[in-house]
Amino acid sequence: MNTQKMLTGVAKGLLLSYVLVVFSGCPESSSLNTEYDPGFAEGFMVDEEYWQGYDHSYLTVPEGALLYTGSEIPVIEDESYDAGYWDGVWYAYNDGYFVCYDYGFTIGFSEGYDLAFRGDWFEFLAADLHPEYLDGSFADGYNDGFSEGSVFGATDYQLGLPLDWLDAMWDYRDGTDLFIEELDRGTGTFGPVYLYEYGVDPNEYIAKTSVTQGMSRIRQKRAGAKLSPRTLYAVATTYEKAAEAESASDEISYRELTEKVRTDLSVIPTSSSRAAERDLSLSDRWLDRVNAYRQSR
Repeated sequence: MNTQKMLTGVAKGLLLSYVLVVFSGCPESSSLNTEYDPGFAEGFMVDEEYWQGYDHSYLTVPEGALLYTGSEIPVIEDESYDAGYWDGVWYAYNDGYFVCYDYGFTIGFSEGYDLAFRGDWFEFLAADLHPEYLDGSFADGYNDGFSEGSVFGATDYQLGLPLDWLDAMWDYRDGTDLFIEELDRGTGTFGPVYLYEYGVDPNEYIAKTSVTQGMSRIRQKRAGAKLSPRTLYAVATTYEKAAEAESASDEISYRELTEKVRTDLSVIPTSSSRAAERDLSLSDRWLDRVNAYRQSR
């Protein structure tokens, strides 16, 4: 990923504020760059780029061809309108790509949680294997979420908590890591799960000789996050999440779903690809779970 495009959270926040100014008809702020910023606003609002990024994530199949093309977006290293435009396009594309991974994570978390929230959780988790794709695809997100969610599902079952995958997922996203001693398995850096990092070209990411734990916006703490009811199994965080949350300012754009995306997510699976022999108890659509996540953000 070209560092030219990795603006700070503050800078991106200012540019997105400019987008709101432009589209609300308010006068332009004199503190903004008069060439670069309007270009960024124009590029960032290109929905076609956003949904192309989403589709490239959604359509990538495990161990298949990588469809990510964000690295092909031009980089102009000056403060011109064109430089801002292409940087805006890059952010739009990568927002879409990451959001698809994020929705996959949400769906995977819900199903992993559900399948582990049972009396035979130990046997289930002991037999389950985590496939690591590192490509930022929907399937990558699904499997990352499934692995983390299953640890929460098993923990909640043991603690006698009600089945509530959304509450558990927000607990995870707010920074809670769990460890199950009986299995020597847990979440975050305690388990074999590496979250896709925003804006990373998977072609370069997969080519790395060694993989380090990412600072994905999946783990972005919300203001006023509650105390975890899962303190019995909670473990100390081993890498910093707060700094990333402060710099990113949650500026990823979760745009209104298109009819195609809503159709793609309007399925109610009876089992998971990770455990075909095990029936899911969840009876709502993937779309309903994505909407529940969107509404709770």
